[in-house]
Amino acid sequence: MNKNKNFKWGVTISAAQTEGAYDKDGKGFSIWDTFTQKRYKIKDRSNARIATDFYHKYKEDIDCAVDIGLQIFRFSISWARILPEGFGKINSKGIEFYNKVIDYCLEVGIEPWITTYHWDLPQKLQDKGGWCNRDVVDWYATYVAILRDNYADRVKYWILINEGIVCMGAGYFLGVHAPGKRGIDNFLSSVHHILLAQAEGFRVLKEKEGLQVGTALSCTKIEAYRNTNADQKAVNRIDALMNRLFIEPHLGMGYPHEDLPILKRIPKYYKEEDLETLKVDFDFLGIQTYTRQIVKSAWYVPYLGVMQVKPKKRNVETSIMGWETYPEGTQYFLERFSTYNPEKPLWLSECGIALSDKEDDQKRIDYYKKVIDLTKSVMDKGINVKGILLWTLVDNFEWAEGYIPKFGIISLNRNTLQRQMKKSAIWLKKYIKE
Repeated sequence: MNKNKNFKWGVTISAAQTEGAYDKDGKGFSIWDTFTQKRYKIKDRSNARIATDFYHKYKEDIDCAVDIGLQIFRFSISWARILPEGFGKINSKGIEFYNKVIDYCLEVGIEPWITTYHWDLPQKLQDKGGWCNRDVVDWYATYVAILRDNYADRVKYWILINEGIVCMGAGYFLGVHAPGKRGIDNFLSSVHHILLAQAEGFRVLKEKEGLQVGTALSCTKIEAYRNTNADQKAVNRIDALMNRLFIEPHLGMGYPHEDLPILKRIPKYYKEEDLETLKVDFDFLGIQTYTRQIVKSAWYVPYLGVMQVKPKKRNVETSIMGWETYPEGTQYFLERFSTYNPEKPLWLSECGIALSDKEDDQKRIDYYKKVIDLTKSVMDKGINVKGILLWTLVDNFEWAEGYIPKFGIISLNRNTLQRQMKKSAIWLKKYIKE
């Protein structure tokens, strides 16, 4: 694969997890700035006010990516840094910062990719209902137009929404992520609105010729605990939720309510033309998969009727996040999503493994070797896979888990902010350059 000149290697980071400078140079509060004020919400009682300080150390991090041999630097924009109120007056300092990031990428020879939304809604918009308020569709489209007008002259590849099902599920249904909302109505309305927003954002970006615009999908392999009809139906429900909900409406297939009946409630948030509005022809799809879930039917669980069988009970290897380590999902989902449209390019737009400080980084190397081998096997079948982007570069703020899980190939001393390449970074550098 590293001999294939058309295959690209890259890395993905996000603003809320790395930038820090949470109140500097005119930036407004995001929902994560607010959420982490309730310190009990974060496992290690931390916050991202400094994070990895990418805001001040972006050149150092981009230089590290280039030194390793990576060709793509995917970063997200902080909406509240561009528009502190979520709409209205533009923060020129915010525009300037991302111009500097983009220009430096181009100066040192790495391709910048932009993610427009990686979970950090401006708090001022959340105060108006956030993703539960249909007005967010217009707010988002206006924001994306600002990004297009300032950055599309130099950035070709754009990812609209990163892992919408995780963002909406954890933030608007379970309440374990920002903004900490719960309930089925919050979830269903926010899902419909973020999908509408993504469709509008796609159209806004495509007004500029030559852009490649896609989405990044969180994918989780779902399997039955028992060989029963009830458990298989449970699999179908969770699979519809996790792996179909954020792509099939865009493909003109509608919401998968036959397998997930709770989605029959979504039309209460419709306008007549919405299903047509949702249809977009993405230029590429980003596949992001980390784990597998084994589930069984549980009639007493509200809305879904499903319970997960915990990995520890199944005696499988888990990461410090408690997830089953399952690189095999790479092959499964690249093959599965290629069936929607075999001509459509696919990217593995995130992949990685969380380790603790005490674990040998060789585990990360072994994980990536498996991912590479599985991706090769997919490409050998003629599937159009363009590249692999790692999650992530520097150990960062991992949402409600704080700084406990280490996903980076570069370690961070949180006291000094010093970076140091791990064994995995050194291995990858050698692998790419061989």
